[in-house]
Amino acid sequence: MGEKEELLQKIKMLEDQLEYYRAREAQMEQLIREYNEFIRRQFDIYDQFVRDIGTSRIIDPYTRVYSAEHISKLISYYHQRAFEENREYGLILVRLAEKDENFDANLLALAKLLKNVIRVPMDSIGRLDEDTFAVLLTEVSKENTRKVVERMKSFIKEHLAIPVKISFRSYPEDGSNLEDMVKQMKAEVS
Repeated sequence: MGEKEELLQKIKMLEDQLEYYRAREAQMEQLIREYNEFIRRQFDIYDQFVRDIGTSRIIDPYTRVYSAEHISKLISYYHQRAFEENREYGLILVRLAEKDENFDANLLALAKLLKNVIRVPMDSIGRLDEDTFAVLLTEVSKENTRKVVERMKSFIKEHLAIPVKISFRSYPEDGSNLEDMVKQMKAEVS
């Protein structure tokens, strides 16, 4: 009977192993399904991004700079990356101060001038709202952000002679909370 008991123990052990491997196979199948769903979502996000390129969801149709939605997302994304990678960046708000009969022409001229002041493709500009532009300067110190602001003021005074209000912040020197920085800047240009 010793041999029979030994064979029964081996059969039991093999059945237990088989059950363990079936459970592992089910877990692997679940992981594959989750991975496939994750990849599908990534492709959907990419497809949405590609669909939006060149549309009013990304480009403001009037000024031909980034739309408010896109520049806001871009700033949030870059803020997170700057935090993770310990990088500096600058954020500038430029607001057209007067709404007169030349408002539309001044808005277009200001957008064009701002596009010529930034380093393409490193920096980005977007129309944050009706009369305000946001400029994202990547990988720059507070001192260099200040220099860009001074250059903007000089160019605006020399080429446009229109009243603007400008505010800027540098990350991380001026704070680490993006919402607070933007709120302060909006208050300064109001």
